[in-house]
Amino acid sequence: MKKTIFISTCTLILLSVIAKAASFFVRILLARGMSTEAMSLYSLVSPTMLILITIAQMGIPAAISKVMAQNDRYQKPLFSALLFTIVTTVATVVLFAVFIPFLSTLLFHDAAIDQILYAILPLIPLVALSGLCKGYLLGKRHHLLSTSSQIIEEAARIAFLLFTFQRVHTFDPYQMAALAMFSISIGEFASAVYMMLCMHLSFSSLKAFPHAVPTLKKEHYDQVLQISIPMTSSRFIGSFTSFLEPLLMLALIKESMHAAMIEAYGIINGYLLPLLTMPSFLTITLSNMLLPAFTYRLYRHDAQNAKKLCVMILGTCLLIGSGCAIICFLFPSQLLQLFYHQSLGAKTLKHLAIPFILYALQPPLTSLLHALSCSRQAMWDTILGSLLRLFCVCFLSPFFQADVLSIGLCAGMCLTTLLHAIRLFGRFLHHEQGSFLPKA
Repeated sequence: MKKTIFISTCTLILLSVIAKAASFFVRILLARGMSTEAMSLYSLVSPTMLILITIAQMGIPAAISKVMAQNDRYQKPLFSALLFTIVTTVATVVLFAVFIPFLSTLLFHDAAIDQILYAILPLIPLVALSGLCKGYLLGKRHHLLSTSSQIIEEAARIAFLLFTFQRVHTFDPYQMAALAMFSISIGEFASAVYMMLCMHLSFSSLKAFPHAVPTLKKEHYDQVLQISIPMTSSRFIGSFTSFLEPLLMLALIKESMHAAMIEAYGIINGYLLPLLTMPSFLTITLSNMLLPAFTYRLYRHDAQNAKKLCVMILGTCLLIGSGCAIICFLFPSQLLQLFYHQSLGAKTLKHLAIPFILYALQPPLTSLLHALSCSRQAMWDTILGSLLRLFCVCFLSPFFQADVLSIGLCAGMCLTTLLHAIRLFGRFLHHEQGSFLPKA
């Protein structure tokens, strides 16, 4: 039994390494295939994409995995989650399509950005579908299939980018940024098809959905929404902060500094963050594995093994994050030159390396708080971190100019992670009768 678990864990980590390597290769393709201006435009619109993904998914994937881990009678909640996702996805696509001209002219102050925004539209239903499939597979504890889907996603995106970059030499920066944005839809489509094939969905099971909708009750929706809404709130706050950050930054500085600030924003988000967040491929994988496994032990009153699992994964994530941070701190210019064939932002990378050790702990800490039914508290931690980040951008931009981006990013991330850790530690200190679930 232990040997089987060890082999499965090693296989999962290996697949995660391959998926992250493929994801990073996509970043390299984008950085080398697009100009700095195109990368900056792509980075500027990416927060809008993240908000739409958050709204379309509504935290349903993680909610499905938790509901399925808690009990065996999950069919009705699963159908309610599917129906809710369909409604939110359709509404999001329609409203976003209507407001694209408004966003490009009044918020981004550049009508040409609308072609990048239109490239996001096909992504919304695809990411909602792939999220449902991933939540189902994680709930069934098919972690290998879920991780394999990430490899399929990145492989499809790489193939698309390699094929198109060789044939679009005359594209301007806006068209190149739109092409890069559309490549995400290609990857999500391939991932969703792969997961649906792995789930062996029969026509009869799909046919049962319309007949099951009238039988759904409020309690079936509540089982999902009580988990998904707090999780969505936390993610939406983070995405909305990222969306507001460049807009506030540009609004509070002189117009003559706009080009420099947009370039700095593109360097941080396009070049530096992929290096700083490199450990996330393992920490997110471990946290996705942690939520169902931790919940399974927790709701069966196996608190001792649940805590051992928690400590083991947090320690592993901290070790992984420390190793990556040391490399970024010691060799910033060499890393940028190796991957991107340029060394812009090397000094900023060195300054952010050590604080970003804490970032490796954020995914597992968030998963643990959700499993402990502390989603609301996790949401407030995210709010406070986001407010601190916006505070830095709003009040320090005139003084620090481009450096304010790294200051706000680091301050918000550290505050959220530390608050998560304090809440989890407090829960461990006050658990009673072999369980540290909150009292009813």
